[in-house]
Amino acid sequence: MLLLQALETVEKQLEEASAALQAVDPASLEQRSRLLRQAVTHFAQALEGHRGSWPAELIPRIRQVSAQLAMQRDQLARVAAVVDKQLAGVLPPSDNTSTYGNPGRNGATGARIYRSAG
Repeated sequence: MLLLQALETVEKQLEEASAALQAVDPASLEQRSRLLRQAVTHFAQALEGHRGSWPAELIPRIRQVSAQLAMQRDQLARVAAVVDKQLAGVLPPSDNTSTYGNPGRNGATGARIYRSAG
């Protein structure tokens, strides 16, 4: 059954993407996310091509995948917020001027010099 195989692939890719997210492995997460996106697209195409009603045993699994995807999106949003806060502590605030630029462009008067706080 094409639907069952496509759903199993989505479940497997979702599990691997979740593991990469928990392991804080950006390269693996990027690769796994791409594979998950492809699997979900394939599953959606299989659903569109399916004639008749969906098999009853697949409905709870589809709901579970949907819930897991929502949780993963929330986790990614939290990680992104933490990274933004960490970057704000390391990098100087942006004032929309370039470090090296033409004098007078965007209010820049030349090179900016970064100094340590101490």
